[in-house]
Amino acid sequence: MEIHTVQFSPLNWMQFTQELSQLDRFDAQWQAIERREQKTLKELKTIATVRSIGASTRIEGSQLSDAEVEVLIENLDINKLSDRDQQEVAGYYDALNLITESYRDIAIAEASIKHLHKTLMKHNTKDSYHRGDYKISPNRVERTETDGSKTTIFETTAPGWPTQEAMEGLVRWYNGDATTHALIRAAIFVYDFLSIHPFQDGNGRLSRLLATLLLMKSGYVWIEYVSFEHEIEHRKKEYYKKLMDAQRERPGEDVTEWVYFFLDCLKNIQHQLLQKVREKESRGAVGVREQQIYNLVELNSGISSGEVARRLNIPLPTVKRILSDLVATRNLIVHGAGRGTSYSIANTDMVRHDVTIRLTNEERKKDFILPKIGSFLRIKKIVLTPLFEWKHPDEWSQKLAQNGLCFTIEALTAQGIVYRQLYSVANYNDPAYFQPVFIVNPNIVLPDVLKTSGIYKISYPIKCSIELTGSMDRFDFAVMLVTDEG
Repeated sequence: MEIHTVQFSPLNWMQFTQELSQLDRFDAQWQAIERREQKTLKELKTIATVRSIGASTRIEGSQLSDAEVEVLIENLDINKLSDRDQQEVAGYYDALNLITESYRDIAIAEASIKHLHKTLMKHNTKDSYHRGDYKISPNRVERTETDGSKTTIFETTAPGWPTQEAMEGLVRWYNGDATTHALIRAAIFVYDFLSIHPFQDGNGRLSRLLATLLLMKSGYVWIEYVSFEHEIEHRKKEYYKKLMDAQRERPGEDVTEWVYFFLDCLKNIQHQLLQKVREKESRGAVGVREQQIYNLVELNSGISSGEVARRLNIPLPTVKRILSDLVATRNLIVHGAGRGTSYSIANTDMVRHDVTIRLTNEERKKDFILPKIGSFLRIKKIVLTPLFEWKHPDEWSQKLAQNGLCFTIEALTAQGIVYRQLYSVANYNDPAYFQPVFIVNPNIVLPDVLKTSGIYKISYPIKCSIELTGSMDRFDFAVMLVTDEG
């Protein structure tokens, strides 16, 4: 299939869809981490910033170590940046900060890209004539041989109107493509930007900054806490090989291997980020009183601050202060207000991930119970099993519309309050996936949906059911809901 001006043809769409789904599933887990690990994330962002700056500038030839980069940005004085390596570090630091602090307001537009380049290069005294402007002379990619001669590896887009038109086309495609998955769009944008090489210098560094911008704007905000650039540096030979193998066949080249490489880098740094968070968690032990209170709440969901004070023989003002801190820094949840305030643990560490609820023609309804405060069910993905042979997504998409498939969630609280909501399966159909596998965005979370419907006082246990309905007597699909439960 053609995307923008390149070809992209995964050999196994199902496997590729699963990889994208795996990357997307991380977001739900990340939301819980963000809420309880604010101090840890602040430390990780500082570390990631240093590693990103060091790695991205070293890929382009800088000799500064991470330790030297850290010292430099902690004592940044633009009047003393006489060395080119230092100038590049300072520029990258400014551009990266601009992205992480203002990514929501930065449009994917030529003006924004030029402004980021100007920021990236603003300390480079020898580059003042071209910063923020497209190239005016050829900048082919070359390799220096052992005898000092240069061999052209790849001819980039010619300067002048060819570069201008190529960048206009790239930005227009990115903003106009509403069907291709955001991660694939980001990978292809970075690839094409590097192939055009629109600026006289700084294209490699800017491409990695743009990758961070595209990812954050698409909702992958965890990227700022781990270094994408460091992963590229670690796999530098592979990085260049995947780029060059495709670029040699330009135009109309197949970029499948490059996209796979891009996604694999993201999977690796997701894993690294989780490891770093867990390491910080294990080292960030709280004080004796904090741990006592935390343990008591964990064993007594819905306990009040007064009961905590009585059981542990700790002054009530102290208990309230510690509970407030635990709500802000760990996975403690506060319920109600005033005298009715109580506390429980968000069971993020005891969550059962990827639990499936299967609904079929023979078994259309499933019952379950949320037994206590803190219990939840999160529906995050819908997987359809077509009960017929199909060769093209249009075939099952049309059948899905004809079936009018829906699932109804019903909840009955202990006080007799009933909640009922219908969800159309077809509303989650995303053509970018090409398989009948849909991401539920935003996730459907019980009991949160009760609160958003106006039920503010929720009593437990809550009896729930999920029922498959539609416009036909028999459906052409079996439906599987992928959930997290706790």
